[in-house]
Amino acid sequence: MNIKEFAQELLDNTKLSAELNGVDFDEELATTIIEYIADTGEVNAPEICTFKKTRARITAYDYNDEAESLDLFYIERADSLVGKINNGRVQQGFNYLMRFYNEAMAGVLLKEGEEEENSEIAEIAELIQSTKGKISQLRIYLLTDGLTDPAAVPAAVESDEDNYVIEFNVWDMQRIYQQHNIRAGKEKVEIDFPTNYNTELQCLKMSDQNPFVDAYLAIIPGKTLAKIYKQYQQVLLEKNVRTFLQFKGKVNKEIRRTLREQPDMFFSYNNGISTTASNIELKEVDGVLYITRLFDWQIVNGGQTTASIAASLSDREVDLSKVFVPMKISVIRDKDHANEIVKAISTSANSQTAIKNSDFSANEPFLVDLENFSRSEWVPNGKSKPICKWYFERTRGQYFDQLAQLSGFNEKSFRIEYPKNQRITKTDIAKYENGWRQRPYDVCWGAEKNYKSYVADIKRDKPIVTPAYYKRIIAEGILFNTIDSIVRSKNLGGYKANMNAYIMSSLSVLSDENLDMTYIWENQKVQQAVVDKIEELIPLVWVHITGTSSGNQMQNVGEWCKKVDCWNKLKLKLGDLDKFDEDFLQKEINEDGSYLNETQQNRIREAESYDPQFWFALANWAKEHNMLTPIDRKAAFNFGTMRSRGRGFVSLKQAMYALRIANTAKEQGFEQ
Repeated sequence: MNIKEFAQELLDNTKLSAELNGVDFDEELATTIIEYIADTGEVNAPEICTFKKTRARITAYDYNDEAESLDLFYIERADSLVGKINNGRVQQGFNYLMRFYNEAMAGVLLKEGEEEENSEIAEIAELIQSTKGKISQLRIYLLTDGLTDPAAVPAAVESDEDNYVIEFNVWDMQRIYQQHNIRAGKEKVEIDFPTNYNTELQCLKMSDQNPFVDAYLAIIPGKTLAKIYKQYQQVLLEKNVRTFLQFKGKVNKEIRRTLREQPDMFFSYNNGISTTASNIELKEVDGVLYITRLFDWQIVNGGQTTASIAASLSDREVDLSKVFVPMKISVIRDKDHANEIVKAISTSANSQTAIKNSDFSANEPFLVDLENFSRSEWVPNGKSKPICKWYFERTRGQYFDQLAQLSGFNEKSFRIEYPKNQRITKTDIAKYENGWRQRPYDVCWGAEKNYKSYVADIKRDKPIVTPAYYKRIIAEGILFNTIDSIVRSKNLGGYKANMNAYIMSSLSVLSDENLDMTYIWENQKVQQAVVDKIEELIPLVWVHITGTSSGNQMQNVGEWCKKVDCWNKLKLKLGDLDKFDEDFLQKEINEDGSYLNETQQNRIREAESYDPQFWFALANWAKEHNMLTPIDRKAAFNFGTMRSRGRGFVSLKQAMYALRIANTAKEQGFEQ
């Protein structure tokens, strides 16, 4: 598939997705491109937000406090399929974003009276203002479905205050296509040092005792490393388990300072880079080994070192001829287990700095079990034969990785069996689960921090994943997506993520955490009564999280929603609302997730046919005649109390217990 065929397919799929989700095409295209960027680990979890005025525009944003990084995105559409975006339009896109940033920081982005109409943009402007003095990098991204000239991308510059770096990035169709080919295994990094970089790397080979890996130590010139990175960029970091975003910005700042002020000391100050390769070509001169070529070369540790040096290529204050970098190369001999070995090397090499929690925990048995069920449980399709499943992505990029390996009929079949809109990730599940467990404040901390909280609970509680458990999680996802769709349709202008989390938790309260999730799974949609309740909750939750009537409320809505106090105060207000009728609560189900059959339901009805007086009389008789066990006598009295209050039996197990007590008492002579 060439780039035009790929682009046409991407645009067709984006158009279909936009129609199915009822969203703007440009926003859906931006979401698609950002998925490719996130797949490389370059960004974290950007949020779509569209704003356009004459000179200030934005399509998405992301603030990562751990990485001390603020990312702003703008999408520029091509006039034709894979059309050329000239340098002027590229620069204009960067200008739009910088103008947005500067006006937001200065508090002049919106005119007086526009804040309420553009509340989401007002929130983003407030967020940008709150990052003053807290970021080390402002990253500007132009997204496009066209092609651009790499020379149009300016070099990174320091801000006027000299306290953060402004980086400019373009993700065009060529780069998206390149990432697609990486996932498909079609693009490898092969470095020919003497031909392309006019150098050979003297090296030291370790002993041959390791049957799995050949290890080498070398020193690579900074200028050579920078040129290689400029050519291949994120392709070099494909096997790096952590993201460049996760590095503290001050680390890069120190690297940059060393490059400018003490380039000849870089080798001594820096830990170097750790790399892997599938093969290596060497030559020997007077007993000294030199590396001439590396195949499928990957940097598994040292991303910030590499990127910082590459950013210095155009920095006049840096003399890269004096910069040298220690380098370790692990050449994988065991081809059958190459992926596992590279992953182990990468994880070990990166253990000294932060890795995404969601990447680190991918092999948890709980997640493996969820993945297995997602590959075997077909989505109900009424009376028709099931045709699709939900796809749980246990490792980041797994869905697109698998899709990229397919073509033709197999690719089409995969898309039918696993529709893109039925792909869920680990952080999605954490969002659904913590929302339903009435912890919206955790959800509002963002994907990674919420996941950290969730996975800690999983490790502590060690839940057993059954078909019913898996189906309940999917049902929670359908419920959450329904909330998202309804909230989005209200055009509130902001705080959608906060609204979603708080409404999810509110529904949990109003159903005593017992909404009929089996119905949602069986029908792949929520009941109309649930939709009505969501509609009822929206104004209540909106006023609660954004209103100013509460003296305890934070001016910053995002920070207020992260507080337990915010949720506790909302729960008090929920006490004024009607709870769900019993008809909409979870009926008991079997372990495989199926509803009780007619015989099982009849057993419950039989137990409920005994009135309260029967149970009270049975309990008194048993006590007077010293019949039954003390536990059974107490249970009989409790059943009488329960039935006198109009409550039915909550489970088949409870009903069968009641019938056993009744039958035993009758056999022992009890008569009402």
